Amino acid sequence: MQHYKKVLPNMEALCLEAARDLLRLIQQSIDERGSFHIFLAGGSTPENFYKLLATSTYANVIPWNKINIYFGDERNVPPDHPDSNYKMVNTALLNKLSIDPTHIHRIHGELTADDAAIAYHNTIKVLAPADENDTPQPDLVLLGLGPDGHIASLFPNTDILNKRDTYCAAVWVEKLKAWRISITYPVINNARNLWFLVAGENKQDIVDRIFNHASILEKLPIERIAAKGQVTWYLDQAAAKWLK
Repeated sequence: MQHYKKVLPNMEALCLEAARDLLRLIQQSIDERGSFHIFLAGGSTPENFYKLLATSTYANVIPWNKINIYFGDERNVPPDHPDSNYKMVNTALLNKLSIDPTHIHRIHGELTADDAAIAYHNTIKVLAPADENDTPQPDLVLLGLGPDGHIASLFPNTDILNKRDTYCAAVWVEKLKAWRISITYPVINNARNLWFLVAGENKQDIVDRIFNHASILEKLPIERIAAKGQVTWYLDQAAAKWLK
């Protein structure tokens, strides 16, 4: 798996670099396949990225009518709840766009976690593009990175890490005392492009571990990824402080 690292001076520069690359990737995907399917991430760094995409520079240029938007994970809450990833993305980006609502595929966190996961597995299976083995193959999966090495809602020491027979699953996260709904490794690993948006001093140690001291004994969720497509890291200098 080839990892491309882009280290930018700050959050603003990180978001600008990712936005420019996104424009090129969208155009390439539409030229080759006629559409673009993206899974969005929660978190503060992705939120800043979405706010940039909502500005006229990008919102008026991106062909949203050819884009399908999915979510990588969700909290077990209604869509208007302050903790909802959908609410965050909708506020930062979606409600500022001229996009067909049928192109926005949210996780229904207001259901029970199991029911929401089953429903979203079916959404992905029916709507997302697939490869020759009928495995979902999104054009881009965006991910943040937790200080504990979690991605989406794949947390250390949770049973979802071993799910290979479903594209979305419910997971109880003990340290948060909460249910989450998340896509699983089959979707993440099969994406044509996998992007990590990582910023801030609190990410220095986890970035250092991943690139400088990866463990072969107990792998963190981020270290369990076996991506088939291109992996790109967008890091600010604070997060990349210990990169060699």
